[in-house]
Amino acid sequence: MEYFISPIDVILWGLMGAGLGIALSWIPGLHVANLMILVLYATPLFTGGSEYAAPYFALGAVVAFSFMSSIASTYLSVSDESMMLMLFPSQRYLLAGRGHRAVLLYCIGALIGLLFLVAFMTTAGVVVMPIIYNLFSPYYWFALLAVVLFMFLSEWPKESDLGRSGLERLWLAWRQILGGILVFFASGVLGFYATYSGLIKLEVSFARLTPLFIGFFGLPWVLRNIISRRTLPPQDTRHVAETAPSAVVNGAASGIIGGGIAAFFPIITGGMGALIGGHTASSRGDDAFLISQGAARAVYYTGALFFLFHPTMRVTRGAVAWLVGGLYTPKAWIEFYYGAALIVLVAGASLLGTIYMSKAVAKLLTRVSYAKISAVVAVFLVALVYYLTGLNGLLLLAAATAVGFAAMVFNTRLSYCLGALILPVLLNVTGYTDEVLTVLGIR
Repeated sequence: MEYFISPIDVILWGLMGAGLGIALSWIPGLHVANLMILVLYATPLFTGGSEYAAPYFALGAVVAFSFMSSIASTYLSVSDESMMLMLFPSQRYLLAGRGHRAVLLYCIGALIGLLFLVAFMTTAGVVVMPIIYNLFSPYYWFALLAVVLFMFLSEWPKESDLGRSGLERLWLAWRQILGGILVFFASGVLGFYATYSGLIKLEVSFARLTPLFIGFFGLPWVLRNIISRRTLPPQDTRHVAETAPSAVVNGAASGIIGGGIAAFFPIITGGMGALIGGHTASSRGDDAFLISQGAARAVYYTGALFFLFHPTMRVTRGAVAWLVGGLYTPKAWIEFYYGAALIVLVAGASLLGTIYMSKAVAKLLTRVSYAKISAVVAVFLVALVYYLTGLNGLLLLAAATAVGFAAMVFNTRLSYCLGALILPVLLNVTGYTDEVLTVLGIR
């Protein structure tokens, strides 16, 4: 059966998806999978229902999300001064009046990561990736277990030198480690309830993790902003991001390695991949960290979906690819190369959109109460969860928010909240799911 896809249609579909991604991606805690649910709802409205519209529309939205999500992570995730030494570099930069510079560094990493992804996948990757897939596919779950163990083993106590006595220093060191274990297993329990308990109705099961992700990663920070009532200093919005070439190379390499691992191996997320990439490339310094985060997230989110376009490999990784894969199967190499060209085009548009959105947000936050903006965002997040999942979703949101706050209190990695995904999968592979469900009272 012959068919023809117009490159003009591909561009229009991709740019419309990018527009929707830019419009929604600034919301804190809105995971790309949640964005994709909204994208797939909106696709027929914008594209006329063509079977080829959804993948390119989604690809444009994911690329835009890779850039624009830096707005939420930089401007809407600030704590009070008591947490100053425990903040991410983007938050420290914001409190120093350099939030826009943090976004620029992030965007540099995202752009380099996507250009590398396209260059590799359209040349050596055409031959190499199917071979790598066949070599590693029997060992995916061992890789996941190894990454989880590495997360815990690489946790370095941040407060162990603050105690006044040996016992106090020992407790401060172990408090952080034990807190991480608690957060991991608590989030895993919530993952079981969200997946197996029936709290979320079957017709909206695609959004069962939405309350958890917003509760873990979005709402705690926003509520903390409201409680602390912090005011932001004037921001430097010049389009200048001077940094050492070594920071760019080191950060980009770290992010590409981490993002590539996360895109290829199931369940492993961008944060987990970035952790491995940072250790692999020995990444150091705030600038290198921000660049690596941009590269890791861009390669992870975009790469996991772009693998779906490969006609001979057929790798489906991540919730986004699973959602789109139910509607689309590639039939020719031209679709793959159209996708590669679209990534470059949308990356350029998203880069410009993110830079100017960052400048506008930076100016807005110095004129309008930060606490009031955070309150509006909090109301929106709660309303979104209620709209998608109902009252039971709000119960899961409240529990997940408590777990997210616990991670802050223990000053441990928020990535441990991904136990909501990892623990159910690992126990399912080992065959102990039924026993755990019985203990939890779900069965």
